[in-house]
Amino acid sequence: MLKSIGLASLLTAMTPIAQAFTLIENVSITDQTITIPINGYHDPIIIPSVPTFNDKEPGVVSISNVTASSFDVQFKEWSYLDGIHGEEYVSFLVVEKGRHHLEDGSVWEAGELTLGTGSKHQFFSESFAHAPHVFVSGQTQNDPDAYSLRVSSTSQQTFGISLNEQEAGNAHVEESIGYLAVYNKVNSGTTNDGTPFNLTQEAINEAGFQKLQGKLLLQEEQSRDSETSHLLEMVSILSMKNNLFAQDNTHYGKDTMSLRLSTSDTFTVVPGETSGQYGNIALIGTNGLTESSYSSSHNYAADSASGAFDGYNSSTKINADAAAKIKRGIWLTTLAQEHWLQVSFNSSAYITAFRVMLYSAASNPGMGVKDVTLQVSNDNVNFVDHESFSLVKSLDQTIELSQPAVGKFVRLKIHNTQGHNYRVIGELEYFGGFVNSGDVVTPPTEPEPSLGTTCASIKQQDPTASSGMYEVDPDGEGGVAPFYAHCEMTANGGGWTLVAHHKDGLDNIAVSLPLSLNELGVLPSEQWQAIQKNMTTGMMFVDEHGKVSQLNKDKLESANCVALSQTTDLSQPPVPYDIGMIWLQEGSGCSASGLDYSFISLSTKSTSRGDGYTRIGAALYQHNVKFDQWPYSSGAYSGAEQDTLYYYVK
Repeated sequence: MLKSIGLASLLTAMTPIAQAFTLIENVSITDQTITIPINGYHDPIIIPSVPTFNDKEPGVVSISNVTASSFDVQFKEWSYLDGIHGEEYVSFLVVEKGRHHLEDGSVWEAGELTLGTGSKHQFFSESFAHAPHVFVSGQTQNDPDAYSLRVSSTSQQTFGISLNEQEAGNAHVEESIGYLAVYNKVNSGTTNDGTPFNLTQEAINEAGFQKLQGKLLLQEEQSRDSETSHLLEMVSILSMKNNLFAQDNTHYGKDTMSLRLSTSDTFTVVPGETSGQYGNIALIGTNGLTESSYSSSHNYAADSASGAFDGYNSSTKINADAAAKIKRGIWLTTLAQEHWLQVSFNSSAYITAFRVMLYSAASNPGMGVKDVTLQVSNDNVNFVDHESFSLVKSLDQTIELSQPAVGKFVRLKIHNTQGHNYRVIGELEYFGGFVNSGDVVTPPTEPEPSLGTTCASIKQQDPTASSGMYEVDPDGEGGVAPFYAHCEMTANGGGWTLVAHHKDGLDNIAVSLPLSLNELGVLPSEQWQAIQKNMTTGMMFVDEHGKVSQLNKDKLESANCVALSQTTDLSQPPVPYDIGMIWLQEGSGCSASGLDYSFISLSTKSTSRGDGYTRIGAALYQHNVKFDQWPYSSGAYSGAEQDTLYYYVK
C-alpha cells in the first residue's frame, strides 16, 4: 500500500503501513534543516520530488540523517552563493530498500550505494524485463558543499551515476546515495492502494517542459561562468497524484545542474476528479459533466457526442469508473467533411494530453480519425487552434501536447480519416487538471496579427478564399515592398505562404519571385525574412503525394543548432556540418549523427553527404524533437517516401 500524508499529519502519531511506500506531500523547506518523522520502516530510501522555483537561486534538496523513524532535509544552495534560501515546496517518496512486485505487474527496486567525486556503475539486484526509469538522491550530507547526481546509460541490469559539486568546487567526500528503479511494461500503473502513477521521458533544457504540476526545467549553477544555456537532456519523470519526481538520464551538457519546477505566475492547477487507469478528467459523471456537456458538429442517429465520453469503446468497458453505456458507446458521423467533437467543462481545464480509442470493426475500414486540431475557447464562440496532430491508424493512442491547452470549452477538430468517409471515435479521454477557481485566466486569443497583409490575414478576412497567388505585404508600410506569393488556403486551416519549392538531387537552389507550385526555387532573402519574422503559427510541409507535416513556432525558434531565425537566406541555408538545413535541433553536437537530431533540410548535392545522401536535398528528420504532424510510415525521416517538398509559413 502507498500511504499519502501531508506535513500536518506528520506531527501526530503514525500507524505502521503494510508495505514499503509512503508519499509525503507538499513539505515547506528552506536553507534551515528540518526533521521529517516516518514510521513502519526498517531501511528506508528517501526520494524527493522536483523542488519549486520560488527562490531563483540555484541549488538542490539535501537529505541527511536517514533512520528508520525520520530524516532531515533542507534546501542547499551552491557554495558560491550566500546559502540563504526562501521557501520551496517538495514532496517525498519513502521506499523500503529491496525489490517490490506490485499487484499491477510493476517492479520497484530501492537500493543504496556510496559515491564521491566522479562516477560509477551500479547493478540492480536482478535484471528488469526492459530498462527501468531510475531516480536517485543523496541520503547523507557528509561534505558541507551541495552536490547533484546525474544518471546515464541505464540498461536492464545497470545504470551509470556521477556526483558533481559546483564547477568551481573541490573534491567531494563519499556520500551514501539512494536509488529507485521503476518498471511497468506500459509505463503506467496503480499502487496496491489504488494510487495511479505514470512514467514518461522528455527532452528538457533551461527553457523547460510544461507538465501538469508546472514547468520542469534544468538550472545550471554559475560558479565558473555566467552562461546558463544547456543542451537538451532526456529526463525520466514519475507522476503520482499531483507530485512530480524526475531524474536526468543523459549527460550531453557537462555543466553542473539541477532540476526545478516553475509553477504558473498567473494561476494554479488542481487535479480535479480523475477516472480510469491514466487519470481521465472528461468521463461523464465526473467533474460535474452530464450528457449535455458534450456536443458535435454532426452525429449519426443515436451515436451522439456523449457516447465518446461514457467509458465504453463500443461494447467494451475501458474505464473501471464508468456507469452505464450511452447507446452504442461511440460517436459516429457519416458526413465526409470536417467535423468537431467537444466537451464543455464547468471551469477552465488545463489539458496536457488526450487519448483516442477505436474498436477494430471501425478501424479496419479506416473510419478512425487522422489529422486533427485541438481547439480551446472560454466563451464557446471564439475557438483558437492550439495544436495540430496526425494520428496513426491504431486502436488506442495517447497524444502529449507540446504546451498545455487552457480553456473551458475543448474541441477536437477532425480534418480527415484513415481512408473511410465515416468518422468514428470509440472513446476520447483528456488528461490534466483545472485552473483553481479563484484564479483569473486570460482567455485564449489568436496569435498576434502580422504588421501587414499575409496569407493568414487574407484567409481570416475571407474564409472562402481559395488557394492561389495573392499580393502580400508581411512587414507593412515602410518595409519590403508588396509582392505576390502563393497562398495555400485549404490545408490545416489555410493561410499558409509558400516560401520554398525544393526537391532531391539538385545542384543549386534558384531564387524566384513570385514563387509558384510549378517551378523549383525559394523566395529572395528580403521577402523570406519579412514572412519569417511575422510568423505566428509555424511551418507546414506538403510533398508531391499531398502528405502534410507541421512544426510549430516554439520548436522552430528554440532550436539549439540552427533556429529558423538564423536562416536569413533560403538560397544559402546554414551548413552546420555537411547538410544544408534551415532548422536543426540536436541533443549533443550539431553534426546530424547518432539518433539525437531533428532537422528541416534544404540542401544541394554540394552540401550533402555524397550522392548516396541526395534524398537529404528536401527532407524532414525527427529523431529528437517530434513534428506536430507527421504522415510518414517511417517514424524518423521522410526521404524514402517523398522527393519534392513545398515549404510554407503561417
